[in-house]
Amino acid sequence: MGSVSDYADWGIARLAMKADLSRTFARSRPARSIWNRHLRQRLAQAEDDPPIPQSAVRLYERPGCPVGLVIDGHWERGLGNWNLSYPATILLSTGKITTTSGCMAEGLEEL
Repeated sequence: MGSVSDYADWGIARLAMKADLSRTFARSRPARSIWNRHLRQRLAQAEDDPPIPQSAVRLYERPGCPVGLVIDGHWERGLGNWNLSYPATILLSTGKITTTSGCMAEGLEEL
């Protein structure tokens, strides 16, 4: 079992990773377009200032185990979260947009 400082360090690292992904999202016009389409199609209550994507994932079967933000896929309205067993569109930390066949076909974990 890790110490409290190990957990704190992991928490800080996660926050830094998500901040980096948020900056990547803000700079990517194609990713914002995909996200806005998702909001229009699946979240009828999109506000003037829509939420930004918050679900970070790691594609652990791909070279380098890239991380990214889920920007489209199968939204489970009742759970208020993505169902990652379905295909998803992901903005990688490199700025590249990729798709996944879902966690049943490809190694994918939510961070």
